[in-house]
Amino acid sequence: MNYNNFDQIKPLKKEIWDKVNLNYIAKSIVELMHEKLAEPALVGSSTPGWNDYHLATDSAAIYYTFSGQERALDYLHIDKKSIKKFVNGESVAVNNAPAFYTELQQTFGIKPFTLAHFIEETLNTLYADAYIHEKGRLSADELANADYQTIEHQMDGHPWATINKGRIGFNHSDQGKYAPEAAQKTRLAWLAVHHSRASFKSIESISAFSFYNEELSLKQVHDFNQVLLEQQLQPADYFFIPVHEWQWNNKIVLQLAHDIALQLIVPVGLGADEYMCQNSIRTFFNVSEPKKHYVKTAISILNTSIFRGLSPKKLAIAPRVTQWAKDMLQGDEYLKQTRVVLLGEVATVAYTHPQYSEIPGSPYQYQEFLGAIWRESAENYLLEDETIMTMASLLYVDDQGKSMVQALIEKSGLDAAIWLNAYLSAYLKPILRIFYKHAFFFSPHGENTILVMKNGVPERIIIKDFVEEIVLTDESKAKLPEDLVDVLREINDELAPLFILSGIFDAVFRYLGNIFHSYVGLDEKQFWRQVADVILAFQQENPELSSKFEKFDLFVPEFIRVCINRVRLLTHGYSESTDVPVPELIGTLVNPAAEALREDVLA
Repeated sequence: MNYNNFDQIKPLKKEIWDKVNLNYIAKSIVELMHEKLAEPALVGSSTPGWNDYHLATDSAAIYYTFSGQERALDYLHIDKKSIKKFVNGESVAVNNAPAFYTELQQTFGIKPFTLAHFIEETLNTLYADAYIHEKGRLSADELANADYQTIEHQMDGHPWATINKGRIGFNHSDQGKYAPEAAQKTRLAWLAVHHSRASFKSIESISAFSFYNEELSLKQVHDFNQVLLEQQLQPADYFFIPVHEWQWNNKIVLQLAHDIALQLIVPVGLGADEYMCQNSIRTFFNVSEPKKHYVKTAISILNTSIFRGLSPKKLAIAPRVTQWAKDMLQGDEYLKQTRVVLLGEVATVAYTHPQYSEIPGSPYQYQEFLGAIWRESAENYLLEDETIMTMASLLYVDDQGKSMVQALIEKSGLDAAIWLNAYLSAYLKPILRIFYKHAFFFSPHGENTILVMKNGVPERIIIKDFVEEIVLTDESKAKLPEDLVDVLREINDELAPLFILSGIFDAVFRYLGNIFHSYVGLDEKQFWRQVADVILAFQQENPELSSKFEKFDLFVPEFIRVCINRVRLLTHGYSESTDVPVPELIGTLVNPAAEALREDVLA
């Protein structure tokens, strides 16, 4: 045993462990209330503006109490310090997040097998959270002035999913090497993969020969070719593909042993460039040459509900979808004025597993062991004095209770309402144009959206990962070649507005509205009125789309409540399927943008 591994218990200090468990319980209460799974009783209001709650468990002897302020979209701004746990009438420490779920198993209706797996993911997430806190979180002011990569590595993970760092498959050493919060530099290993198993796809302007010479360098391609020639193999019969170290050790060597033995897969060496993984754990940023492509690799861990491999079917079409999307948007003058950028997935390599591919209906993760995507770097689209940051960082609140948004507003010298309008215009208008004009539906949430900043003010957005997220309506299906339609997901027209109503209002603005209200001092109702105003301004700027605005109405009084934690806890659990699990739809949420307009009319 390597006793250096004992260093991995460094984050496990009682003070830190207590803190991350309390944070996790608070988040669980908030998100499970939002999904109508936790339904505490409202028992009064001991402090003006705050409601007091009582949450019963499966046992009459155990219950929780806490205080919070109600926000739009069934969100509760919870006072973490108010959370108390009582056992047999005695107050005990609130520092055991797994126990919170075992105590409420029957109340929530969680099956034993599901709960055991869920506790595993919970403990993994708690360790990662402890790692972050032991390492030290930056202040909001520091983060507001940090570079793109520093911001990426300070993020807390998915705001909605409670088990947002479950990473089943990682051990504690992997956490310190491969997790985004570890912020470790790495060099990618490269394999030569035979044409009989692998396919290279790219946009029209790229050939495999020129691509590898530019991405790797002429010398490195020559060196890799020499490795093949020394084994009496022909370089012309192979493509090169980068592989994640974890994937090589845990999946490739064993699950593709047959192909390695037959020299259909040949290790050829380490790349020269250094990379750092992004908040998206399988995507790497080139720190040696930032204008080179992002590299997305397969890593078959279970994280935030899905295995993080790469689908050969989607890899095969990604460059063509990129070409189609860019061609479609190229002639749009309105979009040009917004200066939005879609980062193209310009080249891919997909590898077909010889056995699992022959099993119809097998679990999707067995098809996704080896693949790579090269995506354009945002660095190529920046002008002088522009910087970039993940939009997810707008939800960051430091350990002193200061928000990233407040720090950015102070940096900008603007007041909060003007800053908010700049952000909403930069973010919403191009997305609304893409949705309404081009019937192009995807999920522009915080992790998939990059803000282009100038002097602390959002100027425009860069969208990444749109290819994998695309969902088609009848209109968009008619615009695509049939073979692309067969791979991409479809949605009924009546559900299409959820990509804004749920994907932005609920998944982004539910949290951001609370940030402005609780940490900036701008009333949540004003926040939603400004959201409505930007949508109305967009509609006035695009009168030719009026029929679409009626068809896909963003001012409906209520919209369907989308749930993701219920999927893991109740509906899908940890069962295997041929595709990734889909969210559960349950009941409705009051639309705060519509409420803002209605209240304005009544006033």
